[in-house]
Amino acid sequence: YYNSCDLLMGISKQTVNINKLVLAEKAEDKIIKYVPHGINSKQFYKIEKDNELITEYENFKKTVFKGRTDIEFVVFFNSRNIRRKSPSDLIAGYRVFCDKIGKEAAKKCALVMHTAPVDQNGTDLNKVKEALCDPEYVNVFFSTTKINPIQMNGMYNLADVTMLISSNEGWGLSLTESMLAGTMTISNVTGGMQDQSRFVDENGEWYTPSADIPSNHRGTYKEHGEWNLPVFPDNISLAGSVPTPYIFDDRCSPEAVADRLEEVFNLPKEERDARGLKGREWAMSEEAGFTAKVMSDRIAEAIEETFETYVP
Repeated sequence: YYNSCDLLMGISKQTVNINKLVLAEKAEDKIIKYVPHGINSKQFYKIEKDNELITEYENFKKTVFKGRTDIEFVVFFNSRNIRRKSPSDLIAGYRVFCDKIGKEAAKKCALVMHTAPVDQNGTDLNKVKEALCDPEYVNVFFSTTKINPIQMNGMYNLADVTMLISSNEGWGLSLTESMLAGTMTISNVTGGMQDQSRFVDENGEWYTPSADIPSNHRGTYKEHGEWNLPVFPDNISLAGSVPTPYIFDDRCSPEAVADRLEEVFNLPKEERDARGLKGREWAMSEEAGFTAKVMSDRIAEAIEETFETYVP
């Protein structure tokens, strides 16, 4: 498949590396570009107190928390309820976090999951919540209705941190949306999510996978962008199916998830906000370019280059 293409645009640095490894010497005859996901930065942004939407935002917050006004710390999950997204592990990790900080503090915290609680490709999260979470102090809210971009931006803004601990992930769009909304992230170190952590290699550069270090899931590099707290997997196993015989499955433990959550929780709110805004600044920078405009420009430039250099 790769060899039949003149231009390959990889959604992540890891994909670009895979393209090159699979093609081997044939990669020299291809145009291979890194074109990460781009998000509309005018739809996802930090809602300031003087914003004209602030009243609508406050009403939206009350709806999400079913009228409760005592919630002070919010963890947000926005993804499908499917096995590789690890939503059950996230609930388990949140429960461990609540036990670590104590019942009284946990009562003022909430995990908001924008997903279908029941999915045949995942599990019954209602049953997981019932089994693991004492309703007296472990608050888990499900957001099940489809919402527009304004409301989705509101979700990221009411959150103190967005979490995605998928066991394998091509990119992780909710992390990018969260960054542009100025909200901190916690992510498992796997696949394309590594790009958004901005790990730093031994040369002080943004880590790029290679044949020697195709993934940072073993923790080769520890330094990263301060807007993100990575969770390194505790178990790296080889999973697969008949159409996809092998893929590394990076699983992080609930305890490791809880430790990262506690780190964010212990930061002053001003510090969380400052780190989140640094994430937005980097996502919109020339280096990252995680915006719809830059993504479109990169695609156009790559196609133009292909037209200019193509030899029948």
